[in-house]
Amino acid sequence: MINLTRNQKAKKVGIKMKIALFGTNQRQFSKVYTPEVLKKLREYGELSVKINKKNLKENKAFLSDCEIAFATWGMPKFTKEEIKEYMPKLKAVFYSAGTVQYFARPFLESGIKVFSAFAANSVPVAEYTFAQITLASKGYFQSAKCYRMLLPRSFVFANSSPGNFRCRVGLVGLGTIGQAVAEKLTSLDAEVYAYDPFVSRERADELGVKLIGLEELFGTCDVISNHLADKPELKNIFNRKLFSKMKKHSTFINTGRGAQVSEYSLAFSLIMHPSRTFVADVIKNEYFPYINPLFWCPNAILTPHIAGSTGNEPQRMAYYMAEEMERFVAGEQTKYEITLEALEKMA
Repeated sequence: MINLTRNQKAKKVGIKMKIALFGTNQRQFSKVYTPEVLKKLREYGELSVKINKKNLKENKAFLSDCEIAFATWGMPKFTKEEIKEYMPKLKAVFYSAGTVQYFARPFLESGIKVFSAFAANSVPVAEYTFAQITLASKGYFQSAKCYRMLLPRSFVFANSSPGNFRCRVGLVGLGTIGQAVAEKLTSLDAEVYAYDPFVSRERADELGVKLIGLEELFGTCDVISNHLADKPELKNIFNRKLFSKMKKHSTFINTGRGAQVSEYSLAFSLIMHPSRTFVADVIKNEYFPYINPLFWCPNAILTPHIAGSTGNEPQRMAYYMAEEMERFVAGEQTKYEITLEALEKMA
């Protein structure tokens, strides 16, 4: 359990604040902010009701004195004008979820610091990906299907897959999640390669990975895992040319974004090469998967966006932000601040 006791220094100086809680979805908010975390926040001051665009005006008096705000999924989008009018003393927003792209810029341009629990949300994604990589390299997905159908191919897949010893794993993107996966892969005797034009060779060496080109990665790796940021220019970056280079019995794992995959091209590749496998937690249309060509490919394993924080895991994000707030008010160095410069590179 994460320790929530780093408020001794703040208490000594008698810090007491008004803390705003932003949110539009009570169910999501309650999943993240447990009674334990809210009790800890109350040690610093008075908490507001959950504030959104509909009740903004009626909470103007409370907001006018707030220096700290907490939020999670369902964070309202405020304009710079609204921030100036309703939150004149606000110093920091602590967001207990991942990406802050859709709401952060007006706060940052108003001189208000924004902190994100992206590192906490990356933990379950890295765990999920690591598990899928170890299973894929053993030929688990297809051999299990064939074995249930009493097909002799189950033994073909099991014996043709590389196993985890000297398996060649390719990571596309070495952001927070990609780096976490690379660190977990050090427990295997695997050869880890990566494509990321923004990562230095020095950092790659620290992670124990070798930087190579994207086409070489698809052509030489047994398991390929996507961790690219969600950028418009990366739409359909995974295309027929790359899929045509994949090895027999190789696996492509996508926990990044469905929009980055040319799905018809991938479906064609999977049909033409049944020894290849696609494992995806994200597709372009997650609510109607049956209209997706990959849904009908027997060698495509699809899950409904479960790699991120589920069950009790969202609580971890609130703990990360509660600790970050304690560092902030105590004048200590923070860990998860999002700057305008960083915002340009984030998912």
